[in-house]
Amino acid sequence: MTEIVQRRGQKLRQRTDRESYRQSAKRNLEVVALTQKIRRLDTAKRKLHVIVKFILCAVVLGRGYSIFTKASGRRRRQNTGTAGWFNAFQHVKVRKNNGRMIDSERFLVPKELMQPFGAYPNIFNITQEMRHQFHPVVKFPRRKNLSQDDSTCISHGRKLNETFDYIVKDFTGKGATENTITVGGKKLPQLLPSREEAIAHAKAFPNPSKGYDIGRYDEDRQGMYTSSLFVGGNNGTGMRRTLHVGLDIGAPVGTEVYAFEDGVVHSVGYNPDVGDYGHVIVIEHTLSSRAENGRGVKVYALYGHLAKCVINIQSGDKITKGQVIGRIGNTDENGGWTGAHLHFQVAVNPPMKEHDMPGTVTLVDRDVALLEYADPRYILGELY
Repeated sequence: MTEIVQRRGQKLRQRTDRESYRQSAKRNLEVVALTQKIRRLDTAKRKLHVIVKFILCAVVLGRGYSIFTKASGRRRRQNTGTAGWFNAFQHVKVRKNNGRMIDSERFLVPKELMQPFGAYPNIFNITQEMRHQFHPVVKFPRRKNLSQDDSTCISHGRKLNETFDYIVKDFTGKGATENTITVGGKKLPQLLPSREEAIAHAKAFPNPSKGYDIGRYDEDRQGMYTSSLFVGGNNGTGMRRTLHVGLDIGAPVGTEVYAFEDGVVHSVGYNPDVGDYGHVIVIEHTLSSRAENGRGVKVYALYGHLAKCVINIQSGDKITKGQVIGRIGNTDENGGWTGAHLHFQVAVNPPMKEHDMPGTVTLVDRDVALLEYADPRYILGELY
């Protein structure tokens, strides 16, 4: 009997020991699992610290690069006397030719207005050799008196080291040239306020005497663009469009206008609004340089403020380099401008509307516009 009781007690102790072992093993597993979880959290925390440090380093380096570029820009201004630069690092894409895009990050846009030749993005990659082959859009007369003043300059775009008779005008309203013109001893605004006045002026002065002059690219012409046509831009602010994104060549009424290169007429027509182009033609030129896609580079050139004879050309017509495509028009033909001139503008993309491009933009739209409408001097030469 005693042995039976002892055996049962022994079995009971063994069973209790096994249960204690199981509970102990279970606790050990829980501890191991918790330890692994803590280790994983520590690993994630360390990775997060590395990422945060990397971001902070990138920010610091980026700020340092910005400070460096600004400082180098100041040094450049001190050394060369020219205006500084800023990189147009905005996420703006400009369409180029057949759906290709111009990335603003690839080009440097001058911060200051009216910069010297070569300062603006050479979007079409036009070389000096190519420029020598282009035909002049308007032929300037040779200067007879070589003791010229500083308002004239030498054009490297057509024939090297030839001096031409023209002046470079200031239409900012801040210089010596006011936004008026003297005709028949009477001062008139550059832009007549109505179509009727433009017709009357053309009848009174069918052949107004006028020399040759240049109106600059990237010029803020406050007080010149007075008609309602120039109110508002792409930014929706209702600002007046005063920044000139083409180049004006002033010349006597009837002066011949030439195509600078072979091309095809994109569109031709008459824009009747006060201050508009009047008779205008847009030609799609294909330059001989090679683009990334292996085809020639397309340039859409607008020739504005022409005489009625432009109607002799139709859309789709082939144009040869040096062909006379029109003549400079008077006020009744050119949109009401008393200073007869050719507005020449080159674009990356075809016009959004037929025979029309915005010849002026708001100052807010400047950075994008200068990537869409290139400096015409890359084609015409170093006119100023």
